[in-house]
Amino acid sequence: MTIKVIKYDNKILELEFEKEDHTIGNLLRSYLMKDKHVKMAGYRILHPLTGGIRLVVHTDGEENPKDALINAIIKIENDTKELQEKLKNLFKL
Repeated sequence: MTIKVIKYDNKILELEFEKEDHTIGNLLRSYLMKDKHVKMAGYRILHPLTGGIRLVVHTDGEENPKDALINAIIKIENDTKELQEKLKNLFKL
């Protein structure tokens, strides 16, 4: 995965993810929007044939957008681990 920083300051973070699509874009957006300091989080597909997304995170300034993104990724990781454990217990793996 190749990631480029397009813009970064204390309120706005814009990143481009090469060869990624709605799967990671919507996942990150939905977790970011659960953060009370995130005013806006969204993404767009750069090109329908070649893929890639541009993710934008805009915070209220009380939280750095980079930190908001890292926290969202940690929450995704924790939720994924919880789901994995529940499935293991359900299927006795």
